[in-house]
Amino acid sequence: MYNKKIILICSDGGHLAQILELEEMFLRYNYLIVTEESPATISLKDKYNIRFLKGRPKGQNRNLAFFFSLIANTYYSLRILFEHYPKAIITTGSHTAIPMCILGKIARVKVLWILTYARMNSRALSADIIYPIADKFILQWPGVQKYYKKGIYIGGIY
Repeated sequence: MYNKKIILICSDGGHLAQILELEEMFLRYNYLIVTEESPATISLKDKYNIRFLKGRPKGQNRNLAFFFSLIANTYYSLRILFEHYPKAIITTGSHTAIPMCILGKIARVKVLWILTYARMNSRALSADIIYPIADKFILQWPGVQKYYKKGIYIGGIY
């Protein structure tokens, strides 16, 4: 295993599926996947180096419980960041990645945001928050280049 450390952080579901498409990188780096804990993600513990954050309260959107989970995940992200202390943080979003990216940037860690494949022609709030501080901002569709001028279009990671 290569000595350079990276953290790959994302929400569960489709965001995580995209991170797992980068599995080839796992062989070249000392990696840690960070995602939300859910019944689907627990089973990944046997195959990957993975840590879990609190998932978004089910059936809830941006209510008080969501913000409490965001505060808790900021604390957990800080602990994980300093335990693993990577050279880079790579993410496909969403809200789960915001605290880690901001804390990483403060700690002078490179932040690479891969805009989710689902964003073909629209903005993403979490991406908008991290866009100004991202060292690299990767786009999977050309239609979003108009929103993210410094974004680099590379096509899909699938």
